[in-house]
Amino acid sequence: MSDAPDQDTRRLRELFNLLNDGIIVMDQNRIIVFINPSATRITGWELGDVIPYCTYCQNRPVPPGEERCFLASQPKQSYFESDLPTKMGTPVSVGMSRTFLSSPRNAPNGDMVITIRDVTVERQSKELERRAQLNQRTLEVQEEERKRISQELHDGISQTLYGINLSLEHLRNHSQDQKIKIDEIKHQVKLCAEEVRTMSRALYPAVLYDLGLTAAIRTLADQMKTNKRVIEVNIDSDWIQDELSRSTVHVYRIVQEALHNAILHGDASRILISLSCDKVCLVKIEDNGKGFDTESIIESPGYGLKNMKERVVALNGQLIINSSVDQGTRVELQFPNSLRANSSTRGEEF
Repeated sequence: MSDAPDQDTRRLRELFNLLNDGIIVMDQNRIIVFINPSATRITGWELGDVIPYCTYCQNRPVPPGEERCFLASQPKQSYFESDLPTKMGTPVSVGMSRTFLSSPRNAPNGDMVITIRDVTVERQSKELERRAQLNQRTLEVQEEERKRISQELHDGISQTLYGINLSLEHLRNHSQDQKIKIDEIKHQVKLCAEEVRTMSRALYPAVLYDLGLTAAIRTLADQMKTNKRVIEVNIDSDWIQDELSRSTVHVYRIVQEALHNAILHGDASRILISLSCDKVCLVKIEDNGKGFDTESIIESPGYGLKNMKERVVALNGQLIINSSVDQGTRVELQFPNSLRANSSTRGEEF
């Protein structure tokens, strides 16, 4: 029976040493009387060292008679975050909680136990999450603004042009002397109206929201086809056509930008678009165009590529661009199939 207390002590010490959180026990003079390996790893401080105040306590105004250590002076405040100086010289962001050991008889206070946790990674993770949410909202606002402008083009300028065209038709029927001049003006109005319609469709592809991503991409390919340019679209039967919700607009815009680049910059005569989806959704746009030096694009990306990358981040995906001069270009988008993941999770729950 006499070995039981010693065995319990050994177990407690082993647990103390294996904890990921740092534990520091210090006396009233802030001298370390006990410290576990995790605390030493985080701060560099060791047994017998004097722990300096955190940056908050160093700079905070202290009323007369109050302890400078915030945790020691505030009985109701058991946790807060600050930067703690380290023995290596660089402060570390930590979350700190404290308690007091029972004091010996006639002693005013017992030793203070501080538990510390490095929150640098946690803060970085929260910042990345905040940025992702901000990026997602920015893209949503962009789409809403595109829709608004598209509707204004349709309801405003298009209707005005149509009215001008009717007026010109009336003049043409009643003014034979100016027939040739009026025909030229009508032709210009017609070109302008077609341009407005093209802009309106590009800003707000109604087919995407009415019929889904598959129909929208096929329509986009048909609009960009010519006698000298072939655009093929291959879509796997496994592709989740209209179930990607907020992902659809991001995929559509990435395909739209890749097609635009292949035609405008690559002068491609053959383009292949393929979509497949399992646990990971895969979108590929391959062309036989001029190609380019990918290093130069990475060093100074244009607005289009930056916009594509922002949408890839919103998809929690990956964008791979392979190209070389006179060898064509392949743009590959990969992103997780959230529906497949969700259905798998639901299956595991049951």
